[in-house]
Amino acid sequence: MSRLAARLKYRILRSPAASLVKSARKVSMGRILAERIALTEQLPDGPEIEAHANALAANGFARLDGLIDPRALADLEQAAAIRIAGGDGVPSASPDGTSNKAFWSRPLDADLIDGKMPHDSAFTRFALQPALLGFLARSLGTLPLLDYVLLTVSRPVSGELSQSQLWHRDHDDVRTIKVFVYLTDVSSQADGPFTFLPGPQSDLAGQPLRSHAPDDWLMARADASDLEQMIAPKLSAFAVETSRCLHMGSRVLAGHSRALFTATFTTAPRIFAGANRFVDASEESELVRAVLGQALV
Repeated sequence: MSRLAARLKYRILRSPAASLVKSARKVSMGRILAERIALTEQLPDGPEIEAHANALAANGFARLDGLIDPRALADLEQAAAIRIAGGDGVPSASPDGTSNKAFWSRPLDADLIDGKMPHDSAFTRFALQPALLGFLARSLGTLPLLDYVLLTVSRPVSGELSQSQLWHRDHDDVRTIKVFVYLTDVSSQADGPFTFLPGPQSDLAGQPLRSHAPDDWLMARADASDLEQMIAPKLSAFAVETSRCLHMGSRVLAGHSRALFTATFTTAPRIFAGANRFVDASEESELVRAVLGQALV
C-alpha cells in the first residue's frame, strides 16, 4: 500500500466517512450478510449471555470469567507460557500493517505462516468458543468477524509515554470489541493494567484531535474516579468495546511485566478489503470459516 493510500485509509477510519463506507459495502452484500446473521442461530444464547451483553451495551465493558470454558483457558495458558519462555525478551518486528511498539514484544509473530495465524492454534481456538461467540453475536447484532489474535508482553522502557500507552480509541472498524485475558497477575498499577473510561463517560469526553492523547487531555473531560483499572489475577477475562471506550495500558514500571492475550472482533464486511489473517480453514464448519472471514465474505 502506498504511503498516500495508507494515510487516506487512516483518515477515513477516524472520521464519519467510515460509517458511510461500511453502509455502502453492506448494501452490496445484503444476501451474504443475511446468511451470516442466520448462522448466529447455531450459537448458544440464554440469560447469562444476555446479561453479559447488556453489561457491555450499558458500560462498554463486561467481565467474562463466567462465560469462558476452563479447558480453553488452560490450553491458552499453556500455549502462552511456551511462547513467552521461547522469546528473547526484546520487541518483535511487527508484520506489515501493524504497529511496532518499543514497550512490548509479540511472541505469536513467530507462529505466523506467510503472515497468517494458524486456525487450529490454542490462541485462535480460544477466540472461537461458542459461548464467547454467542455473547459477541448478541452484542454486535450479527455474526462476529475475528480480525486477529495477539499475545503481548509489556515491559518498562525509558522515555515518554507513547502510542497505546496514551489515551485513544481503536479504529479497526466502526465497532470493535476486544476480548482480553491476563496471562500474568496484574496486582497493582506497577503491572501496567488495562485502564479505560467506561462507555457513557467516554461518550461525553469526545475525540482527541490527535489519535492518542496525554492524561491532562482526558482529565480535563472526566473525573479520575470514573476510570476503570483492570486490577485482576492471572487468567481473568474481560471484553471492552474499544471503539467506544477511551483506554490505555502497558505503563509497566521497573521490575514488572504484563502478558496479555487479545482477540479483536469486528463485523463483516470490512470497511477496507484486506488479506485474511488466518491460514485456510477449509476443513472447518461454515460457522467457523465465516467467523474467520473465509466464508460468506
